[in-house]
Amino acid sequence: DLVSRYARGLPMVVLFSPDGGVRQSFAGALTKEDFLSVLRRVERDIRAELAKGPPAADAAKPSPSLALAASPKAYSRLLDGLARYLDEQLDATHGGFGVGSKAPHGRLLALLLEQPAITGDRRRVAALEKTLDGILQGLYDPVDGGFFHYATGRDWSDPRYEKMLYVNAALTTVLDRAHRLTGNLRYREAADTTIAYVLRTFYDTRHGGFFNSQTADPAYYRLSREQRRTTQKPPVNRDKIAAANAETIMAFLALSQSTGRQDLKEAAFRSLAFVRRELLTDSGVYHIQDAKTGGGQLLGQLDANAWATLAFLEGYRVSKNRMYQQAAERVLRYALAELFDVTRGAFVDARGRQEPRREGDIPLEANGAIALALLRGHQASGRPEYLETARRVLATLGRDVQTVLTGDSETASPRQIAATALYLRAYGEAIQPRVIDR
Repeated sequence: DLVSRYARGLPMVVLFSPDGGVRQSFAGALTKEDFLSVLRRVERDIRAELAKGPPAADAAKPSPSLALAASPKAYSRLLDGLARYLDEQLDATHGGFGVGSKAPHGRLLALLLEQPAITGDRRRVAALEKTLDGILQGLYDPVDGGFFHYATGRDWSDPRYEKMLYVNAALTTVLDRAHRLTGNLRYREAADTTIAYVLRTFYDTRHGGFFNSQTADPAYYRLSREQRRTTQKPPVNRDKIAAANAETIMAFLALSQSTGRQDLKEAAFRSLAFVRRELLTDSGVYHIQDAKTGGGQLLGQLDANAWATLAFLEGYRVSKNRMYQQAAERVLRYALAELFDVTRGAFVDARGRQEPRREGDIPLEANGAIALALLRGHQASGRPEYLETARRVLATLGRDVQTVLTGDSETASPRQIAATALYLRAYGEAIQPRVIDR
C-alpha cells in the first residue's frame, strides 16, 4: 500500500511531517552522513513551522477551477498521448516501459489492448506482444504457476518473488484479451494456468474471498521442478484485501463470460458475498480482513471503497440481483459524504480530509476508480449526483493527466502513465456510457 501511494522507484525514502504530510521524497539511497543531514534539515524546518502556529484559515479555500471539459476531441488527444508514450518509451529490446526495473502494469496493458488505435496497428500490437513475452519470460513461474511481483532488471531478470493477488488477477485479463486479439495459444495457456494457480493458492473455498499474496522465497524458486516436488511451498499471507478481492472478482466475472467457465462465476459470486458479509459497513468497506483475528480493519480508505463499488456493480450487471446494487449505493453514499473533498473537487482517504490541502496529494488511480464507479452507479440507478461528482473529479484531475500524457514522454515514469489507466477508462465511459439494463 505504501509503495503504491508514495513510491516512484525502489528503494524510496519518504519523510513525513507530524501531520502525515510528505515533506520530502526521493528514490535511491544516501550515505549515512547525507541522510542524517537531510533529516536534521527537515526537522529544523518543521520545528520552525510549528513555532509559528497553525496555517492561516484561507489555506483551506477552494483552489481555482482546473476544469477540463469532457469531450470526444479532448479524449482523443489523451489517447493519442498514450499511444505516443507506447511508441517512444517501450523498450524495443526487452519489452516493457523504460530502461529500468520492469513491472507488468496489468491495468495499463488491459486498456491498451482495447484501443482501436493500438489493436489496429500491427507495429503497436507487436510492441505489446514483446512486453507480454518479457513478462512471461521473467515473471511467470512455469512450475507452480502465477506471476511474480516485478523485476529489477531491464531484461525482466532478478524478479521480486512475492506473488500478489492483484498482479495475477490483472494479468489473467490481459492474457485473455491478448489471446483473443492475436490467437497466440501461449497467452491462452498462461491465462489458464494462472487462473488455476489463483484458485488453488488464493481462493478460500470455505468462506469465499481471496488471500493476498504468497511469500517471496528466492531459494525455493531457484530449485528445479523435481526438487520443488519435495520442498515445502512458500507460505501464503491469508489476509484479504478489499481492493484486490474486488479486482479479482471483476476479472473472474469477465473471464467467465469470455470462456464460459461457470466455476469462475461461482468463485466470483461467493467472494462478492464475502465482501458484502464481512467487509461492508455503514462507513464504507474495510480495507483488510485480518487473518489472525478474522475482523476487518482500516475504514475510510478510498481505494477499498472504489474497487468494492465497482465489484458490486459488476455483480449487479451480471446477475441483475438488486442486493448488489444496494450494496454499491451504500458505499457510494458513504464516499460522497465522508471521502469527497469539496475544496479540492476530488476524493481522498478519510484521514486526508482533516489535513491541510497540499499539491499532489490526491491519489490519481483511486480517483479514477471511484469516478468509474460513480458513472456506472449513475447508469444503474439514474442518480444525478453520481454523474455530477464523477464529472467534477474528471475535471479536477484532467490537467494533471493531460500533463502526464501529452507532455514530454521522457519525464513521465511508467508508474505515472499506468496510474492514468482507470481515469482514461472513466473518461471514456463519461463520453459513451455502457448500456446497463436496470
